[in-house]
Amino acid sequence: MASGRIGSNPPPTLNPAALPKSEAGERVKDAAAGASGLAALAGKFPLEGTGETSGPGEASPDFGVQISQSGKSRIEAHKKALNIARNTPDVREDKVADIKKRIAEGSYQVDSGKIADGMMHEAIREHLAESEN
Repeated sequence: MASGRIGSNPPPTLNPAALPKSEAGERVKDAAAGASGLAALAGKFPLEGTGETSGPGEASPDFGVQISQSGKSRIEAHKKALNIARNTPDVREDKVADIKKRIAEGSYQVDSGKIADGMMHEAIREHLAESEN
């Protein structure tokens, strides 16, 4: 008799060798179909019967999920920021050329106070990050 508690009984185990061959074969097929269905949803294997895969940007089954306007705005902001970052050069050639010119002319002045401030800010930031862990 069941005790009435959820999870009080261990889950049944399936021993294919103990089943008649036809039933064992059907259970294995069912398990394989379930696994391939999940893999198809993940876009890793062809979708059954179509010869196509579902990957990023392709249509997927409708699971009734809706994205709020706030979520859509965040996605758009993220895309815009990513686009800007991708189109910004790693080295700002205009700044480099200006500094090289000022060094060559002898007019480039190092502000030791700014350097010290930057070093202190970085040290404080690192210390705070370490103390959070």
